[in-house]
Amino acid sequence: MKGEYQLEEHVRLARRLVWTIGGVLLVAVLLALAWKIAQVSERRAQQATREYLASSLASLSAEHHAQGRPLDSSWRKRNPFALLRWQQDNYCGELTGEAAPQGGCWYWLPDHAWVLYQASFADGWTRTQGEVRAWRLLVVSAGPPAASQSLQASFTLELEAVPATELSAAGY
Repeated sequence: MKGEYQLEEHVRLARRLVWTIGGVLLVAVLLALAWKIAQVSERRAQQATREYLASSLASLSAEHHAQGRPLDSSWRKRNPFALLRWQQDNYCGELTGEAAPQGGCWYWLPDHAWVLYQASFADGWTRTQGEVRAWRLLVVSAGPPAASQSLQASFTLELEAVPATELSAAGY
């Protein structure tokens, strides 16, 4: 009788151990899945904001062009969030000097004339390019470079992605 009781106790202990390990693994898988969902969601929100910013800048430049006020090169150095008179909820202002960007924030870098986004759900152990993304304002002219001054009036503003090498050289 004593042997059966000890065997039953070992089986009960093994079951508890299996349920505990299974529960820990399930929690780990659920946390990894939630992290991946948060990363994808953040990436889509970042892309949507960038696309909205680009289309708003194109609309603004079209409005100026229609009014006969062409854009000049100084527009490349202006804060697009201030130009459009709207700000994202996660726009954290201008980032100057050696200040480090916070995760999940959009910034204007006046030193480089870049729009910068710092991801908050990036893989910290891989240090990939996805953590910090930057775009510069690009003034696209309507005519070829050899055209007359009247044909060289700028036509639109676009956002051009800053290469990873240039980003890392700037310390981001």
